[in-house]
Amino acid sequence: MKETTIPMKQQTLSLCMISDDFLPAATGVGTHVQLVSKELARLGHSVTVITTRRKGQPEFEVWNGVRVHRTFTVKLYGFHQALPSQATLRRLIVECAPDIIHYHYLGFLLKGARRIAASEGIRSVYTYHMTADHLTQPLMMRPFRSIIARQILDFCNTCDLVIAPSSNLAREIARDGVTSPTAYVSNPIAFDTQPDTAVAAEKRGFTVLFAGRLAPEKNVPYLLRAFSAFARRTPIARLLLAGEGSERRRLESLVRELGIADRVSFLGHLDRAALSKCYAAADVFVLPSLVECQPIVAMEAMHFSLPVLMSDRIVSARELVDDGQNGLLVNVDSENDLAEKLEKLSLAPALCRRMGRLGQVKAVSYRPESIVNQLVCHYRNVCESSVRIEHPAFVGNLGEAMS
Repeated sequence: MKETTIPMKQQTLSLCMISDDFLPAATGVGTHVQLVSKELARLGHSVTVITTRRKGQPEFEVWNGVRVHRTFTVKLYGFHQALPSQATLRRLIVECAPDIIHYHYLGFLLKGARRIAASEGIRSVYTYHMTADHLTQPLMMRPFRSIIARQILDFCNTCDLVIAPSSNLAREIARDGVTSPTAYVSNPIAFDTQPDTAVAAEKRGFTVLFAGRLAPEKNVPYLLRAFSAFARRTPIARLLLAGEGSERRRLESLVRELGIADRVSFLGHLDRAALSKCYAAADVFVLPSLVECQPIVAMEAMHFSLPVLMSDRIVSARELVDDGQNGLLVNVDSENDLAEKLEKLSLAPALCRRMGRLGQVKAVSYRPESIVNQLVCHYRNVCESSVRIEHPAFVGNLGEAMS
């Protein structure tokens, strides 16, 4: 009997996701991997995630059809880093027999997995979620910024495909020396609660929301100073800060110094249900970051019909915010610029609603179904390609570093 070959475009894929952040998600990368993995499994693909293990978590579980392996973990600079032995990592990767290993999080886990992929001849895809600037925010790491940037570049050039979650970023990394094939695929966003059914948190006056880690690159002191200037002219206004991080104590001290402690609420890390209530309660969303690739929180704010005030330093700012349409770009060198734009929107509720509606329309294109369909097309192209990217020197250096 003649054997029938199933075309690659109809075959299910075996995929291994490598990410130090996954479940629960502490960063946008973790949220991204959750949404992508869940949708891939729903479509019938075999998905394995190798990640960190937090206190009380099992070594293995099946989550929404996704096989999750957690490995030995330490906490460095506030982030969980997986440090499995090479033998353990090899066993997990060989067991899932992936067509592709997809790397999401820079760290020791990524390096070890890439070494195994090279020795086993497994295709490699990397999503460029973070830059050297992200990784070197702690003062003691900043002297190593150029070295880390070089390592990221070398790693990218060992991959069969590098995905950028911003079209501007895709162009930038090519200019910076990434020679592997690159593609733009947006981050996905999704909430179990729909915007029109979300129950808002308690609302008192004009409410400004920030969500994200309280870390240096998020530039929260700029937001606090701008809000302080705005609040002096707007008696009924408050600021919600959803997130946790190394800067919290310094920010709390600054809030007291500015005399706005009664206007600012530090909410800590929120689960998805609690965060949806904050989006529903807010009037505007502000993201003042100095460094971001494609901020999921801003896209989520658009999903909840919020005007987005975004730093003009963010590489994807002009892709997400059509200035004056679904939000406003702000100059992070001028606290007064943000204060004036907050005041403008506080005095124009109809404008806020119009911007919010336009943002919500734009956010429809970020649904996981659409994003994962694009991703699967790229996976299949990588599998069908006769060109393999090799970089023996880099893999050898990794072996020395990991031994």
